[in-house]
Amino acid sequence: MTTNKYLRITLALVVFLGVLLLAGGRSVWAGQDNAANAAVGLEQGEPSLLAGPPGPGSVKPPPRHFKACKDGLYSVGGVVTIEIKNLKPGYCIEAVLWNPRFQFKRIPDEAGKVLAHMLFLRVYYQGRLTYELPIEDGSVEACYAVPPEKQAQFYFYDFYGVRFKKLTHPPKTWEALETRVDADNKTACAFTQVSGVYALVGK
Repeated sequence: MTTNKYLRITLALVVFLGVLLLAGGRSVWAGQDNAANAAVGLEQGEPSLLAGPPGPGSVKPPPRHFKACKDGLYSVGGVVTIEIKNLKPGYCIEAVLWNPRFQFKRIPDEAGKVLAHMLFLRVYYQGRLTYELPIEDGSVEACYAVPPEKQAQFYFYDFYGVRFKKLTHPPKTWEALETRVDADNKTACAFTQVSGVYALVGK
């Protein structure tokens, strides 16, 4: 085999391997881009990503935890909906369902019992936990379905009051909130602007 022929074969192999490596590299980068886009969407509370695609023959319930940094109507665990309106840039709302047994003894006896999972809600501004969302910077309203034959009202436990120096000591009882109940007594809603724990209570 002559030297020129050997060089031509070698160059052809190098070009062929280079094409394969380039194609493989593009596939890897494409996969990384898709993963990065999904992570960004999840961090921003994109509903389609939060809910996840349903499996074959089944429908997944919404997650028990969510975070949103823009207006929208969101479901937390299929138990409570949160509607965010007119949210100014820099704010994010995070919420998670909590076990109803948390601090339930501090709910006034005359109020009744906790009717659903509690909602632990936190307000963030520029990535830092803050005490509340001022009404001029946006509104957050949570709604629960009212169980049949129950009279329900929202209650609030000021979990962060001491931390943000709004209180001198942890609250001894939950605070009743102004609650909007529809005409058919099927849905109860209240504004949830303050970081803390919310519960639907009734009897």
